[in-house]
Amino acid sequence: LVMALTRNPSCVNEKVGTNDNYHPGPHASMILTDDIDLRLFPSRWHHAFAVEKETDAGTRRSLQVFDAAGDAVHRIFLRDGSDVAAFDRAKAGLTLEDQSPSLDVVPRDPDEVPKSDLSKLDILRKKWARLTDTHQFLRLTSKLKMNRLGA
Repeated sequence: LVMALTRNPSCVNEKVGTNDNYHPGPHASMILTDDIDLRLFPSRWHHAFAVEKETDAGTRRSLQVFDAAGDAVHRIFLRDGSDVAAFDRAKAGLTLEDQSPSLDVVPRDPDEVPKSDLSKLDILRKKWARLTDTHQFLRLTSKLKMNRLGA
């Protein structure tokens, strides 16, 4: 049992469940359970840390992933009942020899700008109303030659 946490300046998404039913992919990977439905984009993952912090409640363990600019991408926090041995195995198997305290980062990618086409607004609304799965949205915007922000 873990808490999967992803955040950006607009929202925080916390889901408690198991990281199971992993499906790797060349562009995106997926964890799909009743409690956690997560799409992962490993090409954006550049730095990861196993963090163990002593608190009044005991040791708090997490895996924290960052992009090339040093921005947090995803965090996994162990909870009561988590498999600490699995955490220790992951830590041992993924630890790099270089444990220096510095981190090389690159400038952050510029923010995406909205790309829309007001002449296709009625089509967008009609097709939006027929979506049955959130993963259909990017395909819709691509067909309309828009991006998610423009739509």
